[in-house]
Amino acid sequence: MNERVGIVSELWRYPVQSLQGEQVPTLDLAPGGSPGDRFYCVAEAESGAAGVASRPPWKMLITWSARYLGEPRAGQDLPLVEIGFPDGMSMRSDDAGIDAAMSERIGRPVRLRRSAEAGVIRPYTPSDCHILTNATLKALSAAYPQGRFVPARFRPNVVLECAPGARGFVESGWLGADLTLGEVVFDINEHCERCALTTRPQGDLPMDPGILHTAQQVNQNHVGVYGAVRRAGRIKLGDAALR
Repeated sequence: MNERVGIVSELWRYPVQSLQGEQVPTLDLAPGGSPGDRFYCVAEAESGAAGVASRPPWKMLITWSARYLGEPRAGQDLPLVEIGFPDGMSMRSDDAGIDAAMSERIGRPVRLRRSAEAGVIRPYTPSDCHILTNATLKALSAAYPQGRFVPARFRPNVVLECAPGARGFVESGWLGADLTLGEVVFDINEHCERCALTTRPQGDLPMDPGILHTAQQVNQNHVGVYGAVRRAGRIKLGDAALR
């Protein structure tokens, strides 16, 4: 486990399920994931089912942004989160009108809830951390030059800049092996199967069905991998990735 395969170039956290995330300088990882990652969700007021932006009527969620107003810490209560809407309006999670504002935009009664709250039905989450390499993004871009293959479309927690000679979908070769990032050791245990969320417009990214079509055609719909935490710790920008 001493082969250097890249460095950590981006770290992402997603305060609210299916909303745009925030880039951070460090991530603490333990079994179960990173504190605060997808720990809020927008859920049906009656059923408690969490909205997923890959399906109607939730498609607009990916156009909303979310950021914490403090740093989440393991074992502590979650900080407040601020949600930004495409029209420039932003609201905090303790604002009495936030549920009404979200419900009006989605067209049905919804609530901002904590994902671990009783009664919330969360979507399936495969593993603790989603890891993506720039080599994979380059390979996809080479197959479909018109597309904008950027991390925001694929919602990773960790983006790795690979060694200069790396080509193709390198992380697919890590399945079943350990990967060390900073203090954290992962068991790379699953491909990341992509869905229509990768095609949705967000920020300055346009709607582009070619993004998903390319992933399906050139890499069996796999973009990135999941890792289960074998040794907890902290990852920071610039850390080496070792196999």
